[in-house]
Amino acid sequence: MRIKATVLGILGLSSLLSSCMIFHSNVQTHEPYYTPSPKVKKVEKAIETPTIFEQNYKFKTDQNYIRSVTRIYYGQKTQMQTELGKYNIRKSFNVEQYRKFNKASFFPSNEYTIPNEIKPKAIALYKPLLDSMFAISNQTGKSHLEILVLGYTDEESIPYSNPIYNELLTKNKKESFVDLEYYNALSYERAKIVADLLSEMIKNELQKTKSPRSISFDLLIEGRGIEYPESKRIYELEDDKRKITKVYWKLN
Repeated sequence: MRIKATVLGILGLSSLLSSCMIFHSNVQTHEPYYTPSPKVKKVEKAIETPTIFEQNYKFKTDQNYIRSVTRIYYGQKTQMQTELGKYNIRKSFNVEQYRKFNKASFFPSNEYTIPNEIKPKAIALYKPLLDSMFAISNQTGKSHLEILVLGYTDEESIPYSNPIYNELLTKNKKESFVDLEYYNALSYERAKIVADLLSEMIKNELQKTKSPRSISFDLLIEGRGIEYPESKRIYELEDDKRKITKVYWKLN
């Protein structure tokens, strides 16, 4: 009996070992139940570097004054049209709603240029204005500035024999001026030369900035002809105080 039990025990152990070997063999030969997905590398979106952009327009207002607009934008190009589209460059405006810069540029009779030897003085004249605009913009967080540059002239006789007359005809693509067109053209060029100086100074300042936020400028340049620079002031027909360019500005 003891021998028989021992034999049965051996046979049972043998059977158990065989089962285990079969199960182990089956596990080794099976394919995996799933294939791991390949790892997808996350692509970081490139951050657009802020850049300076400039746009220019020119047209006549309802009052028949010549107006041009220089738009300067610092920021991401993809946001430029959205930001600038908020502001109407053809609108009428009231200077009483703007801050007046308390200094003006004066010009000799029938002149509209700034000589190279005078340019450093002109830059020094307008630097405090730009410093104020940038400082207030940084403090308030507002990012759009409007600058009005208005040119004027007196009623001095039109110098038909002076080269400047033909220069202005060429600039305006005309064969001759009628009515007040000469005065309007001369006053516009006075405003334009000052605005060009301001535009150059603004872009130089923007090149130094490392601010991530966008900022934009609309320089509205308009020749007001023989209109009085100050409506409440009394002027002579020929008056050096009318041969000027004035600047106004505000934050939007």
